[in-house]
Amino acid sequence: MEIAKRYSCPIYAIDYKPDQTFPEFSEFDIRKIPANAIEYPPAALASLDRDVRLQWAVRAGFRILPFKIKMDYDVISAHLNPSAWIRNRNERVCWYCHGPTPSFSLYPLMWQERNLLEKALLFSAQHAFRAIDLPLMSKIEKIVTCSSWTSEKISHALGREDASVVHPAIDPRHFSCIDFKKTFIHISRIAPEKQMELTIGAFRQFSKRHWGWELVIAGFLFPNARNVDYLAKLRKLASGLNVRFEINPKDARIRELYSGCFAFLFSSFDEDWGIVILEAMASSKPVISINRGGPTISVVHGKTGFLVDSADEMAQKMRFLAEHPDICEEMGRAGRKRVEQNYTWRIFLDKMEKVFKETAKM
Repeated sequence: MEIAKRYSCPIYAIDYKPDQTFPEFSEFDIRKIPANAIEYPPAALASLDRDVRLQWAVRAGFRILPFKIKMDYDVISAHLNPSAWIRNRNERVCWYCHGPTPSFSLYPLMWQERNLLEKALLFSAQHAFRAIDLPLMSKIEKIVTCSSWTSEKISHALGREDASVVHPAIDPRHFSCIDFKKTFIHISRIAPEKQMELTIGAFRQFSKRHWGWELVIAGFLFPNARNVDYLAKLRKLASGLNVRFEINPKDARIRELYSGCFAFLFSSFDEDWGIVILEAMASSKPVISINRGGPTISVVHGKTGFLVDSADEMAQKMRFLAEHPDICEEMGRAGRKRVEQNYTWRIFLDKMEKVFKETAKM
């Protein structure tokens, strides 16, 4: 949306439902990519799998694959998977991704949670997709990714060592600090790969010596079986603790949680970037995160928060901040400054304009 604002360009989408996305999109020229006959057989095969998102990705990929943009343009800005398949019939594609496509990289949990038939289906689909992916990956003129962490993944999986890194951004003006209540928050999508059990374990240890504190876990729940079961597991783990769950909160409520909390916790083991970390820092709150992936870039250990390797270490840093509120506030101010200096939309768009021009050879 921010790119469309700067360039007044049309947006091509697989689907568009105005009541299910940001209302600002109604201001733009949004065009649907039409359905075609080749999408139905692979979509029918994908329907045997329980993951609705995977089914939709398969349908989207085979809808994009034969699509030809007929208007004149300088560059195509493609985002996430499987938008890269637009390169099949169109040139000058700048693909922004958060790592290799699913045909090259899958969460280990995605394998563990499936039965034998689903594993066989996923294995076959993965290799079939790879036969399409790999030639297109070599043709894409420019790959842009969110962090050096994902750039290494792309180099290993796709053999592309030329991916540019442009960190995602936020608007700091949307976030503020009102208070430092005795509340830790973890805001994330509710899914097994987010490892929220580690956060609950850390809070359990913290609570043995510090009473009257609260942990709030808030986030979007995509209502498939794996995520619903995972939420039930988290509620069971949190039994007996002062832990509150807020499922599918509105944006205003999320900003309210940021603004009033004491510090932000993050436990996703293989996070490519982590927008929520920027939002927490923009709210002048320190971040305690697992020392892996995107957070190792955005969080400055000992200055804007802490990077830890276990629930024990997370609990230790929670205790340290609770016992040193002046340092907590100092780290929060440093985090806000870091976001303002490195992760704004102006910085993001200026960097993207450079890679757009490289893609278009302007």
